[in-house]
Amino acid sequence: MNAAPEPCGRGRPRWLETPPLVASRLPCALPAGHDGPHEDAIGQQWVWLPPELVDAVAVLCTVDRVRQAFATADTPAEEAER
Repeated sequence: MNAAPEPCGRGRPRWLETPPLVASRLPCALPAGHDGPHEDAIGQQWVWLPPELVDAVAVLCTVDRVRQAFATADTPAEEAER
């Protein structure tokens, strides 16, 4: 009798969790070493991204928001003075 293949078991990253949390915390049910996106027991799929990439994107988004917050907006009166 053949044993069932070992499941991947990779969990969804916290930043991809959605309500209800119980469903979004189900691990990948595909066989270990599978290609492509992960899929849990109820068919939800996700792609595992390297933490370095997620951190880099978060930093870029934060820098852009800070830059926008401190940018001086030219008002029509300031533009007329030029």
